[in-house]
Amino acid sequence: MSNERHRLVVGVDFGTTYSGLAYIHTTEPDYKNIVVIDSWPGRGNTNHAKVSTEISYSNNGVTWGYDIPPDGVRHGFFKLLLDVNAAATQYDNPRLAASNPRSMERSYARIPLPAGKTAVEITTDYLKLLYTHLMRTLSQRLIHTIDNTPIQFVLTTPAIWSHEAQNATCQAAKDAGFTSRAGDTLTMVSEPEAAASYCLKEICHERSNTENPLEPGERVLICDAGGGTVDLITYTVEKISPRLRLYEAAVGSGGKCGSVAVDRAFLSLLESRIGPDFSGWPARKTAPQSSLMRTFDLAKKDFGTSLAQFWRIPVGYVRDDPENGIEDGELRLTTADMKGLFDPIVKQVISLLEQQIRDSNQMDSSNKISTIFLVGGFGESGYLYNEVQEWVKRQSYQIRVINPNFSWSAVVRGAVLHGLESIVHTRKLKQHYGVSIAKRFEEGVHNEEDSFTDPYYGAKYTRDNIEWLAAKGDDASNEKVISIPCGASFRPNDERKIELSLVGCKFDDPPPSRKHWMVDELGTVTCDVTMMPPSAFQIKRSGFFFFTDVSSRASFTVDMKVGSADLELDLMHAGRSYGKATIEY
Repeated sequence: MSNERHRLVVGVDFGTTYSGLAYIHTTEPDYKNIVVIDSWPGRGNTNHAKVSTEISYSNNGVTWGYDIPPDGVRHGFFKLLLDVNAAATQYDNPRLAASNPRSMERSYARIPLPAGKTAVEITTDYLKLLYTHLMRTLSQRLIHTIDNTPIQFVLTTPAIWSHEAQNATCQAAKDAGFTSRAGDTLTMVSEPEAAASYCLKEICHERSNTENPLEPGERVLICDAGGGTVDLITYTVEKISPRLRLYEAAVGSGGKCGSVAVDRAFLSLLESRIGPDFSGWPARKTAPQSSLMRTFDLAKKDFGTSLAQFWRIPVGYVRDDPENGIEDGELRLTTADMKGLFDPIVKQVISLLEQQIRDSNQMDSSNKISTIFLVGGFGESGYLYNEVQEWVKRQSYQIRVINPNFSWSAVVRGAVLHGLESIVHTRKLKQHYGVSIAKRFEEGVHNEEDSFTDPYYGAKYTRDNIEWLAAKGDDASNEKVISIPCGASFRPNDERKIELSLVGCKFDDPPPSRKHWMVDELGTVTCDVTMMPPSAFQIKRSGFFFFTDVSSRASFTVDMKVGSADLELDLMHAGRSYGKATIEY
């Protein structure tokens, strides 16, 4: 690092319900020097580690976060709309499984996306406001240096997200201005990997001078339970010094079963208690930052951490109904009520933990998980923590359950540390990767509609085939690439570009046909081979004299690197790179 130009590393945790920012200067890289931005428009002198992921459009302009007026029309949860093509999992909560506006709770169901705005455009608008606030804050705090200091932004995304959603988020951030200054860069990291960077740094420091220091071979499970998603990844400590290094021990998992599902369950309960009059409530009354939902949020945080037997939620001018717990303008929630709201989501989280432990043990039964870290907004829940503890005891697991310091901001802090130095060097592929390939056409085996004639070979081929190049669970790192062998035939006037269909499969046994329901179309890879050297082409001439037909065939590879939250595609020939391939999702 001493040979590098000093820079500022900024973590950007773009969340479903809340978002956060943190930074550190590379001249003071200790994790204790991370600064979390906790002042936001609309909060006055009250500090808060995150800002609500909400935006409002009106004739007076655009407002966001805590600055949205009480009567403003709020748009939230748009992050979930970035991954509408993601396959459902068995761990998705029914209240979150369908990522579209109609599936959102009533406060958002009656507020469609603004006319002419897509979820990506709203995300860009929100991130632009976040970026503006960030740069204004940095300019005030680093007044003499910010203009001359390059910034490395590290943006987090859920680990369960598709490459399409990762790319959409990255592009939205760039369009919002995050790389608009010369010298600034943007990288991506999954939320649980970011959390691991922070949690393991902290526990390594805390246990360094004890009788139980963190040791190579120790295996830990990160459970990032947020508002919209829950991500789990298990890591093994490879070494402690001179630098902490981890590798993924099992394929990560997750689902859409975050704390927003608890909020939706509460609103459903409220509707059942109040009755038909609830449908007449204005949408702003049940929006996340409304007085109603802020009070319920306090009750959520208190549940499981205090001896309280009931919680009073102000509901305004509602007719008294003691049988349903409504008196004097308040709804009385009992412990049984709260359990009914929490338990379905908690059970899903525990199911995810159980599956991740099984997968880890299957990979190496001799090395058991020693610690579960619960991070994220929902990860701070006292009730979730207690239920996980009880489950661990019932299973007779020798596992510690830990809520680390700054659990809610662990992801954004870890994003900063990832920018300083990635401690995870090997990951597990979460799906099989393959490409659609041509095979010789066989009558009675292949469909005629999938056939074509190759101009170089003059033979009939079929397109409906997949060559699987990497398997789910395979190791992925900067040193290990997925090499895609490519060949394409051209006539003299053809544009020297080819397209590859990149496909995936999350099931254990991938099928050979591209049309099979288990196969996901990941994207179209475009390879521009105009810069390839003559040695990459074979020339074929046929015919006689003036009727000579010339065709050529290019042979090369596309080397694909699967990162923490991105894909990198290099065009290669004879061990040398000839530019990047692009992918359209």
